[in-house]
Amino acid sequence: MIYSDGPSGIRQILYLTTLALFLGYQAVNIFVPNADMIVATRILAAAFYSVVVYAYAGDAWAAVRRPVPTKADFLIVGIWLSFLAHLGQTVYATIYRLADAPQWLLNAEVVPVIILVSMLGAVCHVAATGSVNGEVPRRSRVALGVGVGAAVLVVGAVIATRPDIGPAIERTRPWIGDWWRTGELWTGGPAPT
Repeated sequence: MIYSDGPSGIRQILYLTTLALFLGYQAVNIFVPNADMIVATRILAAAFYSVVVYAYAGDAWAAVRRPVPTKADFLIVGIWLSFLAHLGQTVYATIYRLADAPQWLLNAEVVPVIILVSMLGAVCHVAATGSVNGEVPRRSRVALGVGVGAAVLVVGAVIATRPDIGPAIERTRPWIGDWWRTGELWTGGPAPT
């Protein structure tokens, strides 16, 4: 069922996994504060990412050592580096939360290193043009150049202007904050006002 071939197999995996994750999260989220739920989901995500890093490690190492790598090798290394970076960011974010969010840890030198690993993964993905059936990914080196150029301009603008986005972010609180208002559930006492 879940591992059938073809697009229906992919859809089954996506639908069932999404359903299980959503229902499981919501069932617990009603009773558990958001801060704890975020830590819990990050730990679960780290486990998922670790499995991918482990599963692709041998193939990625072989691809890097291959004298003439194939285009698929670039994808394999890109996948491995991307999930290694996801794992690093997730573990770091969990540690940051558990350490009660110290400012110095937010600005530690290890953060850019983890981010740079994800950028290496992105470059490997883009360099693998046409590696799957000669079509996927599409020719995207121009897109990489345009994207990097735009990013450099945005970085320059942000550093030059140091915009205060606090008020704009504060307006999003009702939409992305604590949906269940954990701890505010009516439990039979006076009705909430």
